[in-house]
Amino acid sequence: MTAKEPQIWFVFNELSGRIPARTVHEGRKRMNAMVSALATVMAGRATTFVTVGEPNLWEVELASGHTVSDWLTGADPDLRNLILAIASKSGIPEEANEALRGRYCLSEFVLADGPEGRSQERLEARGLGAAFLFAGIGVSLLSEDRWSRIQIPLRHTWLDEACQEKTSDVEALNLSDASQLERLSEVRIERSRRGLRGTPLNLPASKRKCFPHLAFGLDVDSHLKTLPQDIFPSVINKLVTLDDASHAWRADRAMTFPILPKCHDESEPTMQRFGSQRRFRDQEGNLTLYKLHAMVGSAYRIHLRVIHDPRGIEIGYIGRHLDTVRHH
Repeated sequence: MTAKEPQIWFVFNELSGRIPARTVHEGRKRMNAMVSALATVMAGRATTFVTVGEPNLWEVELASGHTVSDWLTGADPDLRNLILAIASKSGIPEEANEALRGRYCLSEFVLADGPEGRSQERLEARGLGAAFLFAGIGVSLLSEDRWSRIQIPLRHTWLDEACQEKTSDVEALNLSDASQLERLSEVRIERSRRGLRGTPLNLPASKRKCFPHLAFGLDVDSHLKTLPQDIFPSVINKLVTLDDASHAWRADRAMTFPILPKCHDESEPTMQRFGSQRRFRDQEGNLTLYKLHAMVGSAYRIHLRVIHDPRGIEIGYIGRHLDTVRHH
């Protein structure tokens, strides 16, 4: 039993279709690359596809006289079915609350690629602006070099509740090609962790988004409720280390075991006397032994286990130092 994946919102970037390819072949290649990347990142996740601005997705020219609608004829069936399925949900989704809808309507977004953060062309970027506000991902055809970037700078201008104009420089996440996926994932994790460090008490709700390469047993949330507030930053730092170690182990098949700094097995005498204290429910609800532990200062521990097939690290306990033959 695992937690539901967070929903991902994809927002079509209407600006990326403003420069059609020279040939139909090149235009179709761009579209295939974009939809293939979508298919990879969407696999197994709840998603919403949003189109904003003009022209409509189907009217975008991939090459002179050849639109996305034309691309559908002859496209790979899986890619065609995917784009049809997600585009059928277009429009600002119901999940966006009224405050967010209102802020979007009262906002202006322009590309900020020029000197001093100002777009020389002053291109309005409603699609990328929606991606920023909705915490989603802008989906772009790779028609210009700028769309090969994962983070697109924008100048955001909006009216606040007192009808005062506000301006700030922001970034929208962008996806055009499967080669961007690994770095895009890293950027999303970095953002999530940065937000969590600002609000560390959100760890129970944010742990799977911030530490996607770790699994968590069913008892972990109850353990976190008993922790003093001042220990949360140290726990977060240790989870970052463990998540990175799990990621590196999964990526390098030559590694036989993850590198776990300051992690230790319990001694046999401790396991004989206090092993029952180290049994917790795993993510499937089964009572499981977590013999390895990572130190969080001198008084707290994270108990974990290494899973070899499929590779991963599962956290079973986060809390005060459990009894040992030397500490009880």
